[in-house]
Amino acid sequence: MKRARGPTLRDVANSAGVSTATVSFVLNNTKPVAPETRARVEVALAALDYRISPSARALRTGRHHAIGLLLPDLANPFFPALAQAVTDAAWARNHALILASSGSDPATEAEALAALAERADGIIWIPGTDAPHPLPTGPTVILDRPSPALAAFDSISADHRAGGALVAAAFRAQGRHRIGLLAGPAASPSAAARVEGFLANATDLTLIWHHELPFTFALPEAATAWLADPRLDGVFAASDVVAIGALRILRSLGRIVPHDVAVIGFDDIPWAALTEPPLTTIRQPVAALGAQAVATLFDRIAHPDHAATQHRLPVTLIERQSTP
Repeated sequence: MKRARGPTLRDVANSAGVSTATVSFVLNNTKPVAPETRARVEVALAALDYRISPSARALRTGRHHAIGLLLPDLANPFFPALAQAVTDAAWARNHALILASSGSDPATEAEALAALAERADGIIWIPGTDAPHPLPTGPTVILDRPSPALAAFDSISADHRAGGALVAAAFRAQGRHRIGLLAGPAASPSAAARVEGFLANATDLTLIWHHELPFTFALPEAATAWLADPRLDGVFAASDVVAIGALRILRSLGRIVPHDVAVIGFDDIPWAALTEPPLTTIRQPVAALGAQAVATLFDRIAHPDHAATQHRLPVTLIERQSTP
């Protein structure tokens, strides 16, 4: 059965009594159109239920009116929150979002970057690996995880190092001096910066132990022995998901938080306020990160030859009941 033909640009022009060029100007906002003429065109578009074909518009203009977002994974609740912030900022500019996840696999990451480059006007990329090959050549902004290997790209991140320094200062102010450090993966630039900031400002504190872990709720079996150490009176977890895992183990050990052990996380994911006790953490400015990443990407699309810029946004200590 032959499908019914949808309304064409010519149909809209005939209904409104204008040229097809005028209809195109209204649809694409490429030239000024008199208000009364625009109104007639908009009435005709609505009456005929005219829809722009995204593929046809991309072929005609070279623009997809979509941006790509590549995440390392969707398991960490911080990333969906950041994806929502990017989505909101993109829609505010009349652009859709194409989302992909690499699973922190280099081959998958390279394939996803190539696929997004074909379907989007630019890419916002949270790297899951050091530097996949080949690197993107189109408009690209690094979000959350800037690194020397990707210094040629614009980058947006929270001030992870300053966040680590805030944690050290908080433990000092709380009278907690024997600290266990549940660091994130060493390969993660953001996790490494948090640890560097903490250690540089914790010279008067005693580091009981320091272990690197994936950003996950499921801590290894060995974590029970670490957290049972009787000397321990504070734990810095370099992400909230790890901190929540630590709270669960401390509860199973009968150690009272924060009386016996204070716990501080990083990110301020939505669940951080719902733990028992509610988690003290370093808040990343998620909405601002998403908005700045989108604004920077649009600037890069408009000015492809400008020098790369790096934006670092401030973080905040959010004090809840997991610290005294």
